[in-house]
Amino acid sequence: MESGPKAVVLRDLWDRLPGGSRSEFLRRCAEAGRWAPETRPTRWEAMRPLVLSEAEYYRFTALAAGVLRCALLACRRRAGTAGELHRALDEQFDLPLLDPSQRLSAAALLRMARPDALLVGGTPWFVELNIGPNIYWIPRLEERGTAFALRWPGGTLAEPPSTLRARANALARTVPVSGTGRSRALVPTWRATSGLAAKLEDPRALRRYLEPAAEAARTAGLDVSVADLSEMRGGTGGGLWAGGDRIDVVFNQFAGRVVADRRSIGVLREQVLAGTVRLFVPEASCLLSAKQVLAWMHEDLELYDPADRELILRHVPWTTWLGPRQSPEQRREILEQAARDRVHLILKPSSGRGGAGFVAGHQVSERQWRELLTRESSRRTLVLQRRLVPDTTWMPFRSLDGVRTAARVPLVLSPFLVDRGPAGAHVRHPGPEADPCGASPVNAAAGAVSNTVLLLPDAEGAA
Repeated sequence: MESGPKAVVLRDLWDRLPGGSRSEFLRRCAEAGRWAPETRPTRWEAMRPLVLSEAEYYRFTALAAGVLRCALLACRRRAGTAGELHRALDEQFDLPLLDPSQRLSAAALLRMARPDALLVGGTPWFVELNIGPNIYWIPRLEERGTAFALRWPGGTLAEPPSTLRARANALARTVPVSGTGRSRALVPTWRATSGLAAKLEDPRALRRYLEPAAEAARTAGLDVSVADLSEMRGGTGGGLWAGGDRIDVVFNQFAGRVVADRRSIGVLREQVLAGTVRLFVPEASCLLSAKQVLAWMHEDLELYDPADRELILRHVPWTTWLGPRQSPEQRREILEQAARDRVHLILKPSSGRGGAGFVAGHQVSERQWRELLTRESSRRTLVLQRRLVPDTTWMPFRSLDGVRTAARVPLVLSPFLVDRGPAGAHVRHPGPEADPCGASPVNAAAGAVSNTVLLLPDAEGAA
């Protein structure tokens, strides 16, 4: 990272757009009907995108790539392989497709990410990293962004780079070209007890959801098979087969721990460890999503070069960890600090998902806080993070039954990064009835509203 980079300031520029164009845009969106995601819909949907300066969007994604790089450096100070990192995190990850001998390289582990940022005074603060295969809703977000762009009068708002296209190109780069000049990818469906497949409920809906990924992979030059994981088998001479096709790479948009078909996962694991098939996103990348990695970054501040140290201090909120692997002295010291700073801290499980286990210190009593920390940290690794009060923006919403309203709401801004390059963005808002102070996590499990971004050319986005 170059010294003295220009500060990244992200503002929603909607109010800087011409008033007549905004009114016409909202009229067109209202006439177009409700956007229908594959899963059971939330009560509300956003009726406009977040509008960002094009230049600031690209600076933001470069910043996010720098944070991911610093996270990987912290992991590599503690482990050289995926197996060593798994042990260092001391989490009960069920990762059946993990190759414990895999080296911790950026090319493999940072292939697909969607870090979450909160904006405070326009400054992005990365609160979670979200690295790995199970990053969902990309096709529908792209459809939404395209629809927004087409409805904007004059066509001056641009879509960010396509996540689908970037991901398909990265998938094609995952394996060397075979003797026939093309490699074959498997885009599998699967059964699961949680996650995407469980949310969609119907296998046909999952297949429809995956079709854009399969089509993008074909466009990128791959031969593609779409089949259920249960149809996979190992060949007598080695390799992974689906029907009559030998598979070179598996587009694994699932985490092995949620797949119900354990026999199929066993077949896939055998071939992954034998090196006869590759996973588009190695399951080792899931380890970097542990929130303890953010705490390691702060532990290691003096080990980073000055530019990286500044990056962490300015864009990763102070984070520490508390868990059973610490010495009694360390635990006592952190517990005392957490008690003193309770109202300024939030608590999360290191490997929690969907906002489970999130507690804001100012929302509980001193006694509840201390008892919670003491009890939970004896069983699993927790992280304590500085509480942020995020910026808000005025957002129009529409309900399932057609009611329209507007509210000032916070947001989580999450850039998609493929091979550490910019590839779209996901925005989440609480609904208009939520607490505008952002005291609770904004996530889909709690009914957050999904949204996307459009980009305003720099000259038009100037103040």
